[in-house]
Amino acid sequence: MRPMDHPSNKKANDSGKQLDEGTSLALKRTIYAADRTLMAWVRTALSMISFGFTMVKLFEYLEKSRGAPMVGLFGRTWSPGMVGLAMMTIGTGSLVLAVIDYWKSLEVFRAEGLENKWSLTLVVASLVALLGVFALMTLVVGE
Repeated sequence: MRPMDHPSNKKANDSGKQLDEGTSLALKRTIYAADRTLMAWVRTALSMISFGFTMVKLFEYLEKSRGAPMVGLFGRTWSPGMVGLAMMTIGTGSLVLAVIDYWKSLEVFRAEGLENKWSLTLVVASLVALLGVFALMTLVVGE
């Protein structure tokens, strides 16, 4: 009998599945990788949301102080507000999709034997996604 197959190395989880120590550790490493991936999405989305919001507010201020819309090099009216809104929409949308993907991954991990507990990564990502939705709504509804 290999050491990994020894009955003392088997662990029961919430679903009653028996996992050996190697499988349990591999599952934990996979979960940590999924956590790191979601946090990378949070950083990327937060950057896009905050930069887009800053662009909108900066150019609103510049237009208000000049009393005229911003005009580009070729005489076209430049709408950085739309670029900012697009960045916020892309950032928020990508984070919402990343949260959904992470949630589905957790379901797969739970089917494979992950203990059923809450995820701090999921909570933080969800709160940032809500922040993005609220910031986007303040700009869209506020106009």
